[in-house]
Amino acid sequence: MKGKWMIRTIIYLGLLSLLTSCLNGRELNELAIVTGIGIDKVPGSDEFKVTFQVVNPSATATSTGASTSESTVTIYSSRDRTIFGALRKTSRKASRQLFFAHTQLVVVGEEMARSGIKDLFDIFERSHELRLTSSVLITKDTDASTILKVLVPIENLPAVGLAKKSRNTAGLWGESRDVNVFELINTVLGGGELSISGVGTSGDTEEGMKKTNLEQTEVKTLVVMSGLGVFKDGKLKGWLEGSEARGAVWAQNKLKETSINIFTEKDKKAIAINIIFSKTKIKVDVQDGVPVFHVTVQEEGKVDETQGFVDFTKREEIVKLENLLEEETKAEVVDALKAAQRMKSDIFKFGTELKRTQPEVWSKVSGNWDTLFASGKLDVKVESYILSTGMRLKPYLSNKE
Repeated sequence: MKGKWMIRTIIYLGLLSLLTSCLNGRELNELAIVTGIGIDKVPGSDEFKVTFQVVNPSATATSTGASTSESTVTIYSSRDRTIFGALRKTSRKASRQLFFAHTQLVVVGEEMARSGIKDLFDIFERSHELRLTSSVLITKDTDASTILKVLVPIENLPAVGLAKKSRNTAGLWGESRDVNVFELINTVLGGGELSISGVGTSGDTEEGMKKTNLEQTEVKTLVVMSGLGVFKDGKLKGWLEGSEARGAVWAQNKLKETSINIFTEKDKKAIAINIIFSKTKIKVDVQDGVPVFHVTVQEEGKVDETQGFVDFTKREEIVKLENLLEEETKAEVVDALKAAQRMKSDIFKFGTELKRTQPEVWSKVSGNWDTLFASGKLDVKVESYILSTGMRLKPYLSNKE
């Protein structure tokens, strides 16, 4: 009997454990879901201005018949000397507790970035809610608060739309990078220099904050990706634009896909090449006390459009295009390397590579690496291959036209 009683007791205790609830459980209707965070520096003080983009449940739940005039998001901003303090202060304005598990985007103001961001993301590693996979962007010629206030077309939630735009631009155009909080922290801890995509606005920002901006076929105000921010010692040093930015992404082995125009030697007609694969390797040598940076790029592409007559049935014509593509790619990579040297910012991690492969040499030059990097010699090699010319070998325009 005693044995049966013990068995029953154990079973009952086991069943009771299934009836327990979370100690810190919270209902969804008690939470304000934050999709984006903006961090700005308050001029003349040590305070942060932290902006939160919060989902408006009644406007996003279309099945409830919510008014179309209602915005899908609400903006809250607070100031404090810590980000956590600003977060808590927001409770004075919001009727629900801020919830960060769905945060897609972190926007850092340009002035904040110039003053330094090394310690800015400490809260992200300590918090169990804040996501390390959130995309990070730096504003250009505006502040983070403004970026989060501008409504965007197609996407209901602006921060989610901007995070998608960052990934889309990095994946298709190649003049920017999609950097998340985890990569940023690891780069800072590893002693490397940062490069983070910039974001700005075009048009009247005040109008962009109104829902009427979206009630037309051509939106007058847009949030656009803008350049690549170059950091030195955790502080924004300058910007790379256009082909320089793409060259930097190429050299960093982060290019996924892009479109590049090359021009025929005879009539200077444009040919659009879609780069569908790219791989970059770097190597560093120190010769007579001067570093030599070896960069090798291998890329594959296909012809997507030609404005002139090129007979792709002839192998020599394809070889000519490959040579032109190699020259154009090399020029962009060299321009990016020289721009980074002028800023003395080793965003390509040449120093890290030298430390990994030749630690004894690195120990001798590490103390003066900034100067050595700026004066280092460049050795850039590019191997380009055109894999496809599309479904037509000869343009429908004759070479006489």
